[in-house]
Amino acid sequence: MGILLPIMMAVSIVVTFFSLSFAILKRSWQAMLVSVFASLPVSLYLAGVNPPLSFLGGIPMLLLFGTFIMKRRDHKQIAR
Repeated sequence: MGILLPIMMAVSIVVTFFSLSFAILKRSWQAMLVSVFASLPVSLYLAGVNPPLSFLGGIPMLLLFGTFIMKRRDHKQIAR
């Protein structure tokens, strides 16, 4: 069990950065939503540490806000 947590965190970080970069390049709200769910394990882990790092636990909320903005923009472009 000692090696499982670092592997899960590493995979979560890699998936988050790849999906976030893809979402920004392609303006895809689905990829942004993947990055929200992929960043949850790391953010929950960091939410319980000292205050300077505990603020990193709010990153999924920022990504979720970005997802809503991208989805709203996508729906406006389709409506035109």
